[in-house]
Order: sequence, then C-alpha cells, then structure tokens
Amino acid sequence: MKKILSILLLLVSLVSFSQEYYRDTIIERAVFNEVNRHRDSMGLHTVRFNPDNIRAVEWGEVLVKHDLSTDKYHCSCCRGVLYHCNCAPGVEIIALRVIGDENEITMSVEETAKKLVKGWDGSPSHKKGMEDINMTRGFNSVYVFKSEFYNGKYVALSVYQFLKDKEYYIEKDWDENWKYGNRFLTPKQKEKQAKENKMK
Repeated sequence: MKKILSILLLLVSLVSFSQEYYRDTIIERAVFNEVNRHRDSMGLHTVRFNPDNIRAVEWGEVLVKHDLSTDKYHCSCCRGVLYHCNCAPGVEIIALRVIGDENEITMSVEETAKKLVKGWDGSPSHKKGMEDINMTRGFNSVYVFKSEFYNGKYVALSVYQFLKDKEYYIEKDWDENWKYGNRFLTPKQKEKQAKENKMK
C-alpha cells in the first residue's frame, strides 16, 4: 500500500510540474495587498476584494496562451504579449515581470508583488489606473509560467481589474462583468450577450 501511495504521489508531482503554466492565488493576494498599501501611502482609500469578477482569470489565461503559442508575433509597444481585453467597465492594468531564470523561481511572493506594483507605479497610464479615486473594488489574477518572449525564464503575469461600487452598475441596469451597459446596447448586441451568458 505504501509503495502504491508513493508512486501516486510521484505521478501527481510530475504532472503538476509538467504543466506549462499555473495560477498562483498566493501571489494574487500579495499583489492585492501591495496595491492597497500603495493606495494608502498615496492618501487614497483602499479597494475591497471583488469576488464577483469573472474576467481577470479568463483574460490572464488568454495572455499566457498567446505568449506560449508558436505562431505569435511580438511588438515592442506591449512587450509582445500584453494587450487589454477591453471587456470590463472599470480600469484594467496588466504587468508581466521576470521572477526567475530558466530553471527556477528566484523571487519570493513579497518580492514578486512589489515588483509588479512598482512596474505599474512607473508607468503614467498604469499609475493613473491603480490610483483611480472612483474605483472601490478590485480583483487580480496571477499566472506563473516560462515565457517564450523572455527566453524560457519564469515570469509572473498579473491582470488587475478595478470596478466602482456595485450600486453604480445596478442603477444603470448594467451587468458589471460587461464593458458596455445593457441600456447602451443595440437589440442585436443584447441578443448576442444573452447567448454568451447562457453558454457559461
């Protein structure tokens, strides 16, 4: 029995390490806390965790797969792999940072979170989004993987999405997980949105 258990544990560890990428919820929470520390240091209110977010995780995975795909092209303006989904009615900031070499992750969770937030703080447009006074809720997804763009080094990719208070969207008859409010959609767009919602 012990032998079978050992073999099963070995197989599970091999499978988990052979994955091309994984979502790291520990780094996610550290980034969330670091963003709030930054906002607090700027004299701004902190944001509440938004458990209703459905876009950041999906979009992070899209960006990871784009990086890992072999038919991609790279552009200097977005480091080749980063682009916004334009799918949420709030603010979205994205960062990709090297956190190790080709063999291992060399940065701690805290160092990784600080590096991602420092990157946003150093970019005027990202800083503006991170410090937006109208945003009250936040959620971010973090994926760790070996980036083709960074020569197989370990990187952390964070997609951070901010939203206003829930009441803001309710008053406008707006599903906060869609960029455009329901009342602004044409009948065809509403029909398309309803079909997409049913498929989830």
